[in-house]
Amino acid sequence: MEQERIINIDNIGPAASRKKKTARIATIVTVILTVAAVYYFFNYKSTSETVSIKSYTVSKVYSGELVSTTEASGTVVLPTQVTIVSTEDGYADELLTEEGALISTEDILAILDVPDLDDAYDVLTVSLKQAVIELESIETDYQYQIRSIELNLKRLEDDIQEAHEDVQSYKALAELKSSREADYEDALDILKTLNEKKEDYEISLGETRVKKGIALRKQQASIDQIRVNLENTIEDIEKTRIKSPIAGEVLSINEGLAIPGSSIEQTDALFIVADRTNSFIDFDVYEQYANLLETGGEMIVTIGSDTMKAKIVKIGKIAVMDSDGLSAMISVRAKPITENSLTPGASAVASITLGVKENVLMLPRGSYLTTGSQKWVFKIEGNKAVKTEVTFGSIEGTEVEILKGLSTGDEVITSSYQNFIDEDQIELK
Repeated sequence: MEQERIINIDNIGPAASRKKKTARIATIVTVILTVAAVYYFFNYKSTSETVSIKSYTVSKVYSGELVSTTEASGTVVLPTQVTIVSTEDGYADELLTEEGALISTEDILAILDVPDLDDAYDVLTVSLKQAVIELESIETDYQYQIRSIELNLKRLEDDIQEAHEDVQSYKALAELKSSREADYEDALDILKTLNEKKEDYEISLGETRVKKGIALRKQQASIDQIRVNLENTIEDIEKTRIKSPIAGEVLSINEGLAIPGSSIEQTDALFIVADRTNSFIDFDVYEQYANLLETGGEMIVTIGSDTMKAKIVKIGKIAVMDSDGLSAMISVRAKPITENSLTPGASAVASITLGVKENVLMLPRGSYLTTGSQKWVFKIEGNKAVKTEVTFGSIEGTEVEILKGLSTGDEVITSSYQNFIDEDQIELK
């Protein structure tokens, strides 16, 4: 009789399931080893390869006043500037100055030759002499006329006196019947005729005197007019001796003045003279700063290689046409505080003070601002520098405002971060 085998199914499994189990275990072990390797790399390997730097610049965070400024472009202007023009057509005669010369209002800069004025002066001089002689002739003529009438009147008065005596005599004789009545009447007629003649002479004398006054005044007016014309001509001739209405510097000269005989036309510009001691600089500033600007405010101005202080003397609004259309700007006129000889039209750049903040945390401006993207600094802690998040405020001149992340006295690397910006900390040697 054969022996029967009893099989325990619970203890039996497929060969394939065991292989899978073994594979899973191997995978888990591999993952654990990989994680361990990564952990080791970042916590031990990286630590051993920390970046070290030897050359760097360190600055301390400090507290103080932060001066807020804005930059503006401007131009040198000379308000006291004149262009001297010719008042007559003529010719260049003599040039007595040069560009750059300092002149006064009494200096003669050039002399022009104006033939028409010389001719007019000669004609008017002769006319004046003739008019004066004519005045004397008129006065003499009327004096003789008046004297003649006065003499006739004197003689007539004597005749009238005699005729009056004759009338009285004939009247007395007629009353005594010693003469004819007709003789008395004839004497009256003679006296009447003489009186009428006297009246005629008196009227003529008055008329002659009036005519004399009119003739003299008329001739005198003619003389006065000639004198005025002559004075004007003399003034015009004097103007051909070119002078400047202001003292200053000769900026430019009409090139024709240097060549005697060159034609000069009326209204031609002969000289430009300016008072350099009264120079200003005009700037255009954005309207948003209008409330921060005030007369008397100071600024630092750079013109070429020269730097100077200037003070605001005038503020006004102007309209400016740009690519965005018509916009409002603030016109700021400044005057240099120190004496400077500025060139008209020269370009200027100004740093204008807008305000002052008190007790502000600051660092000096440096290359760390660009390589750190203005978000991070490396703060020194012992022999290492730790990447620290900060918040910067305004940047004014050589200083930058610290709003958050640092305290007074903290030491910060302010040189470039270009070689270690991705590090969290660096070793200092």
